[in-house]
Amino acid sequence: MTSLQAPKQRVSLHYAVATDNGAVLPIKGQGTVSIKPDVVDDTLRFVFTTEEGSALEVAISRTRFSIDCRTGSDLTNLVTSEDEKLLLTLPELRQPYWVSIDSNNMRIRYGKGEMLRHLMLLEFQWDTESTYALKDFSKDLRHVDIKGTVKDHLRVMQIPVTLDPPPTVIPTSAITMEVIAGNSASVVNDLSPVCQRLYANVAGPGITLNSPDFPEFAQAIQYSIVTEGALCYDKLQEKNKEFGYLRITLDTNMGDSPGQPYVLEIWPAGNGSPIHDHGKACAVIKVLHGQIQVSWFSSLSPKLLTPWGSMIAHAGDVTFLTPDYYQIHQLKNPSPKAGGDFCATIQCYRYPDDDEAHYEYFDYIENGQIEHFSPDSDWEYLDFKKKIREEWGKAMETAAK
Repeated sequence: MTSLQAPKQRVSLHYAVATDNGAVLPIKGQGTVSIKPDVVDDTLRFVFTTEEGSALEVAISRTRFSIDCRTGSDLTNLVTSEDEKLLLTLPELRQPYWVSIDSNNMRIRYGKGEMLRHLMLLEFQWDTESTYALKDFSKDLRHVDIKGTVKDHLRVMQIPVTLDPPPTVIPTSAITMEVIAGNSASVVNDLSPVCQRLYANVAGPGITLNSPDFPEFAQAIQYSIVTEGALCYDKLQEKNKEFGYLRITLDTNMGDSPGQPYVLEIWPAGNGSPIHDHGKACAVIKVLHGQIQVSWFSSLSPKLLTPWGSMIAHAGDVTFLTPDYYQIHQLKNPSPKAGGDFCATIQCYRYPDDDEAHYEYFDYIENGQIEHFSPDSDWEYLDFKKKIREEWGKAMETAAK
């Protein structure tokens, strides 16, 4: 018999918990359940039940999508569709499938990829006048079982999919009623505890590129990038074109992040990264100079190369990612290669507190394959800054002559 277990701990707005062998919604009648199956027998089924045995079932196969509810011996079909976008994509494309239960707003939402409103594929809405039996027991739905696959990669979130957490993060001092009403930014206090700590580490005014001891640092880096024979220029020539940026690490790997937790990344104009994930880590990214385009993908797959959304972040902007939100992305400096300015970002990484696996790689797509990137370092920060300062000083001496 399938055992049911509660999530390991209470979840906050931007945080889900991993479970196995079924789950319990932290709050009756609401929540989101996601699973990323490797193999499905025939049909992937999300089964939500009450203590009394009433059930809601969402079933996805390669030919049919359906939503049914059952009370006693009565079975009612709510939705049936053969729309291709709703159907199972295995084995060609492996990605998460999720179902959101929202009895307060009387709706069921279904999507693929991360648990985001942007990635919703279907919404079923019922009302108080409806004759569907669902309205009578939806607020009592509590137990969840996933049938048709091994229950790995099962995650439960206590809130339904309603408003997406905006990728831009602002401090509490910047929140306004317009920001709340427009859902235009995430307030740092709404992030998971790990992301809150990361934000506190890098969002402050002291985390800047130019500093009192080297106010021309940005100018010197641009010179080094575009000048043949200079430090950055030569290093970029050695690198794989898919990784046309520089990684300058600030500290050492302490065992709680994939690679070093603080990385200054230098993005020459027009250069970027491959599509990649972050090993289920949390991260906060602050733009220190220039601008960076961040594009997001619903799954890391050579068959999914079109982003579902993107943003351009400018100097001073902060964004975030978690295992559940914005985890799969691609970064690119949108400035033109000819005459464009570089971008500098500082990335801060940490595994969630309940992550006991600590996957040490960033997986990425290259030539139609998923490859593994072990976080490396082109220079240590203080050494890089010293070399750039020396190079800039010689360049200025030569120019003065």
